[in-house]
Amino acid sequence: MLIKSADDRSEDLQTLQQLLEQPGIAPQQAERIDREIRKIRAGVKAESEAAYDIDFHYKDSNNWALIHDLRIEFQGRVAQIDHLLINRRMDFWVCESKSFSQGVSMNAAGEFTSFYAGRPQGIPSPVEQNRRHIAVLQAVLASSLVALPTRLGITLGPRFHSLVLISQNARITRPVQPFDGMDTVIKSDNLRSTIESRMDKASGLDTLLSATRLIGSDTLRDVARQVCRLHRPLRFQWAAKFGVTEPAADETLAASAVHEPQAVYATAVSVPMPMPAPALTPEPPIPAAEPPVLQEPAVVAKAPAVPPPAPVPAPVAEGVEKLTTSRLGARWGLRNAAETLACLEAAGYLAPMPAGGHQLTGKAQACGAAFVEKSRHGPYFLWPADLPKP
Repeated sequence: MLIKSADDRSEDLQTLQQLLEQPGIAPQQAERIDREIRKIRAGVKAESEAAYDIDFHYKDSNNWALIHDLRIEFQGRVAQIDHLLINRRMDFWVCESKSFSQGVSMNAAGEFTSFYAGRPQGIPSPVEQNRRHIAVLQAVLASSLVALPTRLGITLGPRFHSLVLISQNARITRPVQPFDGMDTVIKSDNLRSTIESRMDKASGLDTLLSATRLIGSDTLRDVARQVCRLHRPLRFQWAAKFGVTEPAADETLAASAVHEPQAVYATAVSVPMPMPAPALTPEPPIPAAEPPVLQEPAVVAKAPAVPPPAPVPAPVAEGVEKLTTSRLGARWGLRNAAETLACLEAAGYLAPMPAGGHQLTGKAQACGAAFVEKSRHGPYFLWPADLPKP
């Protein structure tokens, strides 16, 4: 069962790309921003590949609960867990995914070297990194933040397993003399076979104890949901990080730069941990996950010499639910922002402007669509929630 998918990073990438394309940006700033973009894209690619392999084998099983992209803050420590698999025996498989598109090398001391542009460079050990993540998760589960299941008055404590998932096409060079934890570094497509092999090698006593620890699927879902509620996403104000002056919205955004309003934070968003659940109660089956919110592309353009006529805002009818273009596209099941805008234009709700972007047509205004010209995050459209898909 899938409890949580990875957080969408398209907004971060879009913001960084806008900063990179600003006129007058220093070469050093551009290099740092470009490096950050490549880092995020590589990380997203590696995590997506690993998530696909994990979901393929375990998403439809009631014996496993899957959490992707889990960030936990506890007692001044942080764990950024790429993938967490929990089974009905209370085994917690903590997985760290890495790209290493040009390969990775390890030596007998457990030191790691990756390659960029054909040149080797030392990197922190992902094995030790994952151990730190497990240490934070252990501390959280030992506290009262998660109500663990019990049997005959005895708490069924979790058992932790570490895996480092490397991209399928990456080259892995291992030392002749193994080091502690080297066997946890595997290709992402070997995940299932590795888990099954380790479970098969368990001793008879371990197998017997595992059978006595078996919990129900509803209890498994409840534990996983409690862990998922501890997720604390981290957001950056990228312009401040790279020392770039963020331009005014009316100088850089055309009407089609439709953003769903979101809060901007200069530092990490830390929300107090929830109070511990008083008791375990089975919850109804998880409803189907809503389609991800489509991130719409920002259109960066200089103000035209003669500004086009501004669209007339349509009155917003009271009591009618309104959706941004991104959420409307998600409700229609469209794949991306460009497809949503094209669909609205083809249906006669949007008309292209000479300087770029779109404006509402009379048809759109008649059905209750509205244009918000000024907001903290630039202009955007609002649509009736019941607007039928063309």
